[in-house]
Amino acid sequence: MKFVLALLLLDCVFAQTLEEFQRKLEELRSIKVVFSQSVQYPWQSRPETSKGVFYAQKGGKFRIEYEQPEKTLIVSDGFQIMVYSPKDRTAFVDRVERNSSPVVEALFLLSRPLSEVFDLVGEIEGTRGKAFILKPKVKDGHFSKVFVEVSPKGDIRSVKVEEREGIVTTVKFASVVYNFNPSEGLFRVRVPEGAKILRP
Repeated sequence: MKFVLALLLLDCVFAQTLEEFQRKLEELRSIKVVFSQSVQYPWQSRPETSKGVFYAQKGGKFRIEYEQPEKTLIVSDGFQIMVYSPKDRTAFVDRVERNSSPVVEALFLLSRPLSEVFDLVGEIEGTRGKAFILKPKVKDGHFSKVFVEVSPKGDIRSVKVEEREGIVTTVKFASVVYNFNPSEGLFRVRVPEGAKILRP
């Protein structure tokens, strides 16, 4: 499920303080992000890259449509999560609670306050803007640090996540739509006809 967690971060207009950022996240009802993702494993010389579209709605609902390198659908209605591979026609279905993470709940599911989960441990000034360094202050078996790069105007450019195993994931945001009205069924967990169902 690590490739699910790689994208468990939201794009929004970043504020100058963690408190302001938290308030902006609380105002979000839904979001749509076109993204590119790079995952660098310590045992590989080249990163694995992918592209896709991410949707989320407050309350723990989300949908990730990977388009490259191969199509993969990850969808959750807030209670169940399904990972579907059209190539293999397999659908992995599990309960969300078995795949929970405080970092995910704060940055992705919007169900926990940032101040409850993160400490702001530093800022890096650069020619393209600023990077905020966040460190989880609660126990999380996946993430160790999160770097959020923002432009001089305060718009987010990328998010870099360091996992405890040395895996580094960078997500770049191409376009974002805030507070859109999701279509009926967008976050519905429905196994495609003919797919083989896998469970933990």
